[in-house]
Amino acid sequence: MARFSRRDNSAIPAAAHLRMAGCGFPLAALSRRRSGSVFGFRFSDWPLLLLAFAAFAGLTGCGVLKPAKSTARYYVLTPVAATQTGSGSLAVGLGQVKLPAYLFNTSVAVRKGTNEIEYLPSALWAERLNTGFQRVLAANLALALPTDRIHLSAWQKDAVAAEVYVTLEQFDVDSAGRGQLIARWRILSPGGEKTLKSGESRLTRLGPDPETNPSGAIATLSELLADFSHDLVKSLREATSGQVAPVSK
Repeated sequence: MARFSRRDNSAIPAAAHLRMAGCGFPLAALSRRRSGSVFGFRFSDWPLLLLAFAAFAGLTGCGVLKPAKSTARYYVLTPVAATQTGSGSLAVGLGQVKLPAYLFNTSVAVRKGTNEIEYLPSALWAERLNTGFQRVLAANLALALPTDRIHLSAWQKDAVAAEVYVTLEQFDVDSAGRGQLIARWRILSPGGEKTLKSGESRLTRLGPDPETNPSGAIATLSELLADFSHDLVKSLREATSGQVAPVSK
């Protein structure tokens, strides 16, 4: 074993100059080897050394820490409150909603500028946003038309009077709480053989700051979706006016 010389010509084992694994205590710097000691430390030194070790471990992460409690909260879009009763005869097929890639993130998106998006780490979607948007849009259409014949994603050609397809281009709130929805939509004849009506919707709503009130920001998005649903219902009625409703199966 390598040794280092002192002025008094005694030797210190090289191992004494090693540091404690992972926590950086130089043994030789704390105490020299003496008789009646362990690893070069007197028994009377151990309480003080253990206290120092514990304090140092707390600072460097060598100690075992309890995992931090998660602060994440999960949100869903909600339909408008039911204000109408009864059901109509108009049957509608609602296709899958297409989203821009930035909305695939599970965290709620916040627009920081024209071309900058930030995500709230503790505000998460409880379901895929395209699925939630389609679900709530269907509920809103059923209430507003009113009808109990909204088909999602797949249906028989002769089971609907019209097919609706939506492509979102923007659906978010900014750091001040201003929400915006931009969407292109098409209303097609059954089987997609003819475009009955198409257009683009640009809607805005003011709401609370999403960082301090994420629940309020989600409510703003739900209100935007309600506004979009209202516009789509108007266009659906115009596009299907005079059509014979398919027989319910």
